[in-house]
Parts: sequence; C-alpha cells; structure tokens
Amino acid sequence: MNFGEVLKMVIPILVVSIGWLLGQVSSFSNRLISIESKLPALITSEGVPTDSPLSAEKRAKLREDLQKEINDLNVRLRLLEERGKR
Repeated sequence: MNFGEVLKMVIPILVVSIGWLLGQVSSFSNRLISIESKLPALITSEGVPTDSPLSAEKRAKLREDLQKEINDLNVRLRLLEERGKR
C-alpha cells in the first residue's frame, strides 16, 4: 500500500469524526444555554438558592415534626425533673 491509498481510507474517517465532534459541541452548547436560562429561577441575585414549592413544603412539614418532638422532650424533661425533686 502506498501513502495515497492510506490517505483515501483515512479521510472519510476523519470527516465523520469531525462531524461527530461538531455535533457534540452543538449539543453541549444547547444544554448549556438551557441550563443558563433556568439559572435565574434557581438562584437569586444574591446568590442564594431558591426553594421549589415541593422542598419548601417538605421543609415546613419537617420543621413542624421537629417542633412537636422538641415539645414532647421538654415535657418529658420536666416530668423527670419533678420526679427527681421528690
């Protein structure tokens, strides 16, 4: 085989590879634009992440449950202190 024949076989592979690479760059660019367009909804201008309605609801429920547990523990602690005084 001479160099000309090898070059004829390699050029189509290179063209396809470059086409694939350009497609990937384009896809990456589109994904990046999509993420950047959603970014203001996720982060405030001060750089603080915003809550989605679901996470805010779950956090409120968790806070309520923790507050109930703290209140129950306070009652138990008072009862134990009262028993200790007798």
